[in-house]
Amino acid sequence: MSSVAVVETQVREVPFDAELSHIRRLAALLPGPLPLAVNGIRVAASIRPNKFVIEGGDDSAITMPRTAFQVVYPDCTVMIDSGLDQETHDSFSTPDKREPYFPEAFAKLQQALNAARMIVLTHFHADHVVGVTRAANFNELAAKTIVSAETAKCLLTTPHRPHLAMTAEQVNRLTVVGYKQYYPVAPGMALIKAHGHSADHQMVYIALQSGCEILHSVDVGWVLENIRQIKGKAAPWVKEDVPAVMGQLRWLNNLLRNERNVTMLVTHDDDLFASVTRNGLLGSSLLV
Repeated sequence: MSSVAVVETQVREVPFDAELSHIRRLAALLPGPLPLAVNGIRVAASIRPNKFVIEGGDDSAITMPRTAFQVVYPDCTVMIDSGLDQETHDSFSTPDKREPYFPEAFAKLQQALNAARMIVLTHFHADHVVGVTRAANFNELAAKTIVSAETAKCLLTTPHRPHLAMTAEQVNRLTVVGYKQYYPVAPGMALIKAHGHSADHQMVYIALQSGCEILHSVDVGWVLENIRQIKGKAAPWVKEDVPAVMGQLRWLNNLLRNERNVTMLVTHDDDLFASVTRNGLLGSSLLV
């Protein structure tokens, strides 16, 4: 009897098949004036060795802010993500190694969340959802918060921290949407399904009245260098669908090189945040 050797091949990258032309078309689908601007805020930061942030990095320390963003329309605002309270931020460190937290900034973010017409949560990780899920006025915020069906499932079944567990009743207070690849969530604004960093991860495209475009890559990479070099994260605690993330990094790299009108945002890149605010591409103060 002959034996057949089975050779297992490891898939290193899964192509990300999003089409910017389709995203642009869907972002223009909903009637209403386009947004005027996008503002950002840093409410906390983590300090990580570069060797954890990007494959092949050195031991130098990288400051990684925890951010949220505000899309400004002529008559209202839409928030993208919601930051986190200090208790949750501190749960990612030990008492002898606390990391920077900015309570005044989080208080400003809470005001912006209260004032917003709508809140969009990109995925279930604590630094993106806790400003809503642990808010004293959760019911009020939940009534105007959009999450994907995948995010709703993650919030219910796999909370990022034990103290963030939610009941089905709480999750059902959120507006849950299911979609295949893209979702036009507001005039000039579309969600892009990009599972990989997490099972529910999404990116956000924004077209401004000025003609400028913004692509918030969220957590596909932790810093812009992940996208520039098409190199993933290397933190031992991060559990991702690496082939999916690598395909998304390559797609974002192509946009970075070829779409000069598109400004890219990355949640945790401190240098990028400083650069785009300095250049006026991103406002550094939230409207409340």
